[in-house]
Amino acid sequence: MPKIVDHDERREQIVDATWRLIHRGGFEKATMREIAAEAGFAHGALQRYFPNKESVLAAAFVRAHTRTNDRARAELEAERGLSALRTLCLEIMPIDRDRAQESRVVVAFWDRAVQDPELWNAHRANALNWRRQMQTFLDQARADGEIGDGVVDEVVIDQISSMNAGLQVMCLLMPDETTAARQIAALDAILDGLRASAAP
Repeated sequence: MPKIVDHDERREQIVDATWRLIHRGGFEKATMREIAAEAGFAHGALQRYFPNKESVLAAAFVRAHTRTNDRARAELEAERGLSALRTLCLEIMPIDRDRAQESRVVVAFWDRAVQDPELWNAHRANALNWRRQMQTFLDQARADGEIGDGVVDEVVIDQISSMNAGLQVMCLLMPDETTAARQIAALDAILDGLRASAAP
């Protein structure tokens, strides 16, 4: 009886292999030949699961966002307002080994995403999703009296988004200066400023 092949499982194995290569040697290490070898496939076998290198890389790029979003979804079920905004940011920020690994993969893709429409669109879709969530949490915070009416939501979202992206870079270039405690302190300083706006 022929062996039943789980197509999705094989795809995940290939994406896992791509992650390992990028983590060890950067973006250029992830050639189709190297990915196949790392995953234990014959070189030509990858095309059964991914038509080309760009589709493999796009799946690996999306994986980083999916992992973050899955964690956040589980943590956010019982939260709202500024507490929810803080939780979302903590899932994005590279405050532990797993999140730092995700940052390494994402940062490796940023330059490529500027040049590749598929990766660019994947990044944009996820970034817009995060921004929509931030807007929802700010709306909740305002309704709950946590922040004042004078807070400009777009400015806050830009500020937090820029901080999160910057921390992903800094954790790779200056890990000794980008400790979890300092990252969280930077986030809390922003949120404390928002709370202060609600003071009578």
